[in-house]
Amino acid sequence: MITLGSGREVIQHSQCKDHQQLVTCALGPDFSRFLAETPTIAEKIDLIQIHKSPANAGAIITAKIPDHPQIPKSLSALYIVKNADSNESYIKGQILHPQWIDSNLPRLWKTTCDSLHKGICKNFSNEIQCGINPVWLVDVWQQCVVKAPKHCSYVALSYVWGDYTTLKATCNNICQLQKQGSLSTGQAATPIARTIRDSMGIVQLLEERYLWVDTLCIVQDDELHKYVELAKMAAIFANASITILAVQGENANSGLRGFREVSQPRHIEQIIHWLGNDVQVAQYPLQVDGGKIELATCKSVWKTRGWTYQEHLFARRKLIFDGDSLRWECAASTWREHTEFSHELEPWWGDEDIYDLFESSIPDLRVFTTIFHRYNIRSFTYPEDALNAFSGIASALSASFDGGFVSGLPTALFDLALLWLPYEELERRTARYAQRQHCLPSWSWAGWSGRINMELATDFIRNSPKNFGSKMQRVVRLTSWKYHETLEAPGKRIHASIFDHRQSYLGNQKQCPSGWTRHPISESLKAFNDAPDPRSPPSWFYRNTRHPEFDFWYPIPLPNVGDSFPSVQAPYVSCKTQRAWLSAAEEILPNNGYRPTISLRDYAGIWAGVLLPHEKLSMFSKPHEMPAGSIELVEVALGLCRDTTSPWPGLIEIKHHDRIKKGQWYEYYWVMWVEWLEGVAYRKGLGRVCKDVWESQERESVDLMLA
Repeated sequence: MITLGSGREVIQHSQCKDHQQLVTCALGPDFSRFLAETPTIAEKIDLIQIHKSPANAGAIITAKIPDHPQIPKSLSALYIVKNADSNESYIKGQILHPQWIDSNLPRLWKTTCDSLHKGICKNFSNEIQCGINPVWLVDVWQQCVVKAPKHCSYVALSYVWGDYTTLKATCNNICQLQKQGSLSTGQAATPIARTIRDSMGIVQLLEERYLWVDTLCIVQDDELHKYVELAKMAAIFANASITILAVQGENANSGLRGFREVSQPRHIEQIIHWLGNDVQVAQYPLQVDGGKIELATCKSVWKTRGWTYQEHLFARRKLIFDGDSLRWECAASTWREHTEFSHELEPWWGDEDIYDLFESSIPDLRVFTTIFHRYNIRSFTYPEDALNAFSGIASALSASFDGGFVSGLPTALFDLALLWLPYEELERRTARYAQRQHCLPSWSWAGWSGRINMELATDFIRNSPKNFGSKMQRVVRLTSWKYHETLEAPGKRIHASIFDHRQSYLGNQKQCPSGWTRHPISESLKAFNDAPDPRSPPSWFYRNTRHPEFDFWYPIPLPNVGDSFPSVQAPYVSCKTQRAWLSAAEEILPNNGYRPTISLRDYAGIWAGVLLPHEKLSMFSKPHEMPAGSIELVEVALGLCRDTTSPWPGLIEIKHHDRIKKGQWYEYYWVMWVEWLEGVAYRKGLGRVCKDVWESQERESVDLMLA
């Protein structure tokens, strides 16, 4: 970082007009126009600095401006294109054709990756996913749909449908689409959307033959075929040779602009500066996105869509159309059209832990939470697709989570996963087609739009080579759950296998499962994570031959290589439990300013616990917006943590002045706020109630059916 000076020094009193113009322009075109209209605004700038961005090798000029809403702020990257006097080794910029991309560039990037990276960018180490292939592909040579040849190389397309009507494969036309030339321009009764048509041309530029695109490679009105293919989406993108990401497209007809004789011309924004007669500088506008700084589209629709999340997550080599420019991202490098070709630019990785989860047989709820925390803020043209668009991720996660998923919740830890919490105010998802509302159960995170948190962690890890996040809170199962595909169905038991193993092996000298050994605590006295019940730690721990670097408090079921568990989408879950009624009282304002938390009190006004509603309430709620009268709460689990603020156990009520404190431990019930409609209950919120207060209420048994 280099400090240039204040706005007065750099802009108002600079002796070099070239540098003055470069700095003001680099602060953004809006700033330049504003400065021309109000020259004295430069005096408001305290500090102007140049930063070298290691991610994209550009120089970024920033201005430290006191809060001044009238001053526009934006970022640009500067690259030296020509410098006659310098022998320094730095990555230079490229002056781009404003309309056309070099048609040799995609193939150059692909062949360079093939030769230099020794296949590491094309391999997905999850063995289950590696063996899965699509049924149909587009043959761009023959211009038709074909059965996917075994082990063939293909390119996948990730794009936004929007409301544009394009040719789709159906039961009625799939035979016609297999005829040579059926996809040629002008042959189809319904035109092929421009993004798909352009991608067919780019596949040929890449010297590939086959393209996978959902509209033509999934028979859209064959529900069984569609269900199977949607569950394979993670594998389809993971196994693609390259994935084309149409990031800047607003709909399927936006196109992949910039390739002569393939697509429409682009309109890239670039500014060229001369510093004297010797130094030439190229300037490109930047966008900040999740820690990445790139030449990118402002407010990309693609980045907000649920389907594209898993497509980006699993794609191994990406050809990205963004900001009317082109870049390549793979496991080893990032190459950009607007910079010279260099092997020094490493990729930006924000998903290392996520990839580890797909490759491990040990479930990690912390990483799982990261996935749906990011996924669940995304939108859908059809909200009822929230679980369909997650099915590919769920399929890949089955390598870690024994038994698979029920409506987005892992069955192995179902009782714990059911305790998801709102990270912010949520909005209930509503299906566009009323008959499909059952696809969005209120008890699953998929039934709600917004950031979701799982503030709990698994308790089976004693020691591990990395932070496996065993928080201080402990959860004890209270009941057994079933899922139901209809209200009349008898239901199938959800095998929470990790809880089953906890109950069977913790504290019992039962014979170890195959691959496990039991060891006395004296063999390894140091434990990074507390025991499942810290009040009575066990006398032994366990090790597994597949994971010798881990110590476990008890054995857990570990999926074998090749195991696959189908995801179940069930609208209902049921259990036998107990319920009571408490009143919603005052709101507790959290220190970090997010999500509403409400105190619960009994009929006598005694403080009982806390409730986190899922919608409508915010930290600015008015008293009349609180739930009126008593609300029905059902118990779903027991909880335990140390009654201390240091270390912080993560419970907001731990500091509440009305909470009854009893010694070293805080024991509580996890309770769900429900409302009934036509004989079934709907989840409205989740909370915790002090154990003694809850057990003093007039509880009654209830057959709970959650919808």
